[in-house]
Amino acid sequence: MTQKKSALEKIGLTSEQATLYTTLVQNNALSPSDIVRITKIHRPAVYEALDQLITLDLVRVVPFGKNKKYTAESPEHLEKLFKDIEDDFNSEIYHLQDTFANKDRKPIVTFAQGDKAIKDTFADVVHELKKGDVYYRYSPSLAKEYYKYLPADYRHLRDKKQLERFVITDKESAAKMSKKLGKGVRTIPKGMELFDTKVNQWIFGNKVVFVDYNSKSIITVENKKIAQFQKAIFKLLYDRLG
Repeated sequence: MTQKKSALEKIGLTSEQATLYTTLVQNNALSPSDIVRITKIHRPAVYEALDQLITLDLVRVVPFGKNKKYTAESPEHLEKLFKDIEDDFNSEIYHLQDTFANKDRKPIVTFAQGDKAIKDTFADVVHELKKGDVYYRYSPSLAKEYYKYLPADYRHLRDKKQLERFVITDKESAAKMSKKLGKGVRTIPKGMELFDTKVNQWIFGNKVVFVDYNSKSIITVENKKIAQFQKAIFKLLYDRLG
C-alpha cells in the first residue's frame, strides 16, 4: 500500500491521515487502540487524524457498545476530494495565466532620487534601445547643467546605435543644440513657460520618464500602452510646431 499512501499524500492528506485511511480500508472497524497498535502512531495524533478524515467524509464512526470504532468510507469519496483539489488547481492556473497575460498591461512605477539616478536614466536610454530605435524628449532650459549627467559612453552608444531622436524645447535651448544626424528639434513659441519648470520628460521603448532637476527626482512609468499614448501626444505637438 506504499504507492497508494504516496498518492493520497499527493492529493492533500497528511502522512498520518493516509496511513490511518489505508489501514481502515484493509481492516474491519477498528478502535483507536487497534489503530495505535497497528500503525504505531501516537494516540493524540490518531484522534486528530480521525477527526480530520471524518470531516473529509473518508471515515465514519461505528457504534460498538459504549465505545466507538472507525471504518473507512468507499475510496469513491477520494474522487470527490481529488475533484475539489483539481477545481482549486484549475482556478489557480487560470488566475496565474490571466496575471501572466496581463503583466505587460499593468504599469510599473518606480521612483529614484539623486545625481546618480539622473545619470542612470541617461544610460538607460542608450543601453536599452536597439540600433535604429527612436526616443522622444521634452527638454528644459538647463544648458551646461543638463550635460553633466551624461554617462561617459552616452554619445558613443547613441551614435553607434544610430538612435533617432526628436526634441521639443524652447528657442534659446534649441539654438545651443548641435544639429546632428538623426536629431530633430522643434521649439515652442516664445512666451510660453512650459520649460521654465526644469522638468525633463523622456519617452523611449515602453517607458515614460520624468526627471525633476529641482529635487533631482525621477519617476519612471513602464507600460506599453502609456508609452504609445505619450508618443502620440509628442508627435502631434511636434508636427504642430513644424
